Amino acid sequence: MGEIRAGVVGLGQGGSHLRALQLTEGARVVAVCDLDRALAERVAREHGIPRHYTALDDLLSDDGLDAVVIATPDHLHGQHAIRALEAGKHVLSEIPMATSLEECARIVELAERAGLKYQMGNQVRYAFCLRDVRRLVSGGAFGEVFYGEGEYLHNMGEVLARRSPGHWRVAPSNPQTTLLGGGPHAIDTLRWLMGGRFVEAQAYHAAQRSEWHTLHTTSALFRTDSGAVAKVTVSYGMVRPYCLYFSVYGTRGSFERTRDQGEATEDTVNYLYHDALSGASRMIPVTLPNWRNPSLDAVSARGHGTMEVEQACDFVRAIREDAEPPLGPREAFDSIAAGVCALRSAERGGGPVRVPSYEELSGAVASEEGGRRP
Repeated sequence: MGEIRAGVVGLGQGGSHLRALQLTEGARVVAVCDLDRALAERVAREHGIPRHYTALDDLLSDDGLDAVVIATPDHLHGQHAIRALEAGKHVLSEIPMATSLEECARIVELAERAGLKYQMGNQVRYAFCLRDVRRLVSGGAFGEVFYGEGEYLHNMGEVLARRSPGHWRVAPSNPQTTLLGGGPHAIDTLRWLMGGRFVEAQAYHAAQRSEWHTLHTTSALFRTDSGAVAKVTVSYGMVRPYCLYFSVYGTRGSFERTRDQGEATEDTVNYLYHDALSGASRMIPVTLPNWRNPSLDAVSARGHGTMEVEQACDFVRAIREDAEPPLGPREAFDSIAAGVCALRSAERGGGPVRVPSYEELSGAVASEEGGRRP
C-alpha cells in the first residue's frame, strides 16, 4: 500500500498528532481543519500542508484523504468519528471514543462493516514506564490480579491558564466531564494493565464545584469479569502537580507507580514486590524512563514525550497491513462504556450500573428495531 494521506481535525490537541504523523514513515499530513480559519491557514503554511478547511464536511469530501485524526472537543468525538467512517476514512480519535453508548456502538459497527481502521488515542498505553508491568501481569508473574487503582489528577486552573476565556472544557452547554475527559487515560490504562473487562460500575461526584461551576472530582469503583475490583479517581481540582498514578495487586506480586512523576523527559520510579523475593521487606524501587521510549530519543519530546509518535506508527501500520489497531473499536468500547456507566451512577447519587458489552448493546438495539417493524 502507498503512502497514507491524513487529515487532522482540531488544531489544539491535534497539533501533537500532526507532528507525530510527520515523523511516521509511510504517512503524510495533507490537510488540516479547524473552525478558526486563521489558525488553520497558519498551521498549513508553517508545516507545508497543501490544504486547509474550516468545515469538517469539506475535509471529509476530500478524495485525497485516507485517514482522519479527530481532536475536537470531547462531546463531538462520537459524531465526528461516525461521519468520518461513513465517508470511508480510517479514524484515529482522541479520548473519549464518544460520550454515549449508542455512538460507541455505531463506531464499532461502521468500522467493522466497512473494513476501516478505528483507533482510540490513549497514548498512555505507550508509556515506557508501564509496558513492563503489562507484560508481567499478562504473563502471570503477579498471579491472579484482584485489585488495581488509577488516578488522573490534573488541575483545571493550570490547563485553562493556557486557553482562551470560555474554553469548551468549562462551557456551560457541554463542559468536559471527569470520567470521559481525562478519565479514559486512567480507566483504559488500568483495565489494560489488569486485563479483562469492567462489567459493573458505581461512582460518586464530590459535591464541591470548581470556580467555573463545573464538577471537578469523581471516584468510581469497577468490578471486573474475573471478580477483581478497580478504583479510578479523576480530579481537575486537586491542588497538586499533575499525576497519572497506577497500581496493580495480585496473589504473587504488586506494582505501584510513584505519584511524584516529573516531565516527559525525566526518569520516574515504579515500585515492585514479589513473593519470590525471599527476605524482601520493602517495595523495590525501579528507576526507568517516564513518558518516552529510549529508542526514540532523537524524536522531540514535546507534548506527551514520544508516545504520540509510537501511537501514530501503530495506526499507520494497521492501515497498511490490514491489521487490528492495538486500541481498536471493541477495546475502546469496553473502556468508554465503563466510563459512561460510572458517570450514570454518579449522576444518580451512586449505586451499581451494569456495563454492557458491545454484543449485548448491539443485540438489544437490533431487537428493539425489529420490534418496531410492522
